[in-house]
Amino acid sequence: MAELIRRLRFGADVGYHSFCLQESDDADLPVPFPDDSVFGQFLTSFPGRVDIFSAAHTHTAAVTAEVWDGRPPEEDWARWDEHGEAEFVSTSGEVAVWSMSLGRTDQTVTLSDKGGTWQGQAT
Repeated sequence: MAELIRRLRFGADVGYHSFCLQESDDADLPVPFPDDSVFGQFLTSFPGRVDIFSAAHTHTAAVTAEVWDGRPPEEDWARWDEHGEAEFVSTSGEVAVWSMSLGRTDQTVTLSDKGGTWQGQAT
């Protein structure tokens, strides 16, 4: 059974309906945020980036980021309005939170001390 490594709670600035989790070492990303963002699609994955769309235009989203050492226990997705999954590849092991209105914020999420591939879920 997978074990929870870390949990981080923070507020993400949502501007123009979205925010993003993007590779901290973003200099070589082929499609940096907000390029090619998909309006109205809850979760959109790009190399080194995952965009999250909100029905509300401008607000602070309560985010809980969890890092597990394997696939987490099954969730009852029926209780959520939206659910999505995406693969995320990180070269640094650290993800920065981006906002349409603020750009890169000071908030980061450490996945590991090195790069790798992660499967992400959003609700």
